[in-house]
Amino acid sequence: MVMNLRQVFVSLLMFGVAGLLLFMYLQAWIEEQHTGAVGWMSVRSVTPIGLLCSSPSVVPCYLVTYP
Repeated sequence: MVMNLRQVFVSLLMFGVAGLLLFMYLQAWIEEQHTGAVGWMSVRSVTPIGLLCSSPSVVPCYLVTYP
C-alpha cells in the first residue's frame, strides 16, 4: 500500500505532536522527582557564589556539594 503525500504529512504531524507531548510530560515528571533534593544546585541558587568560593581549592566551586 502506497501512502499519498497528504497521508504522509498528517501521520508525521500526529507523531510529532505525540512525541512533543510525551517529551513535555517526561520533563515535568523528572523535574518533579528532583524537587525535594538538597544539593549544590539549590544551595548555589540561594547563596551568592562569592560565599561558596571563599577558599581556594583544586575542585571548581560549582562541582562541590554543600550540606
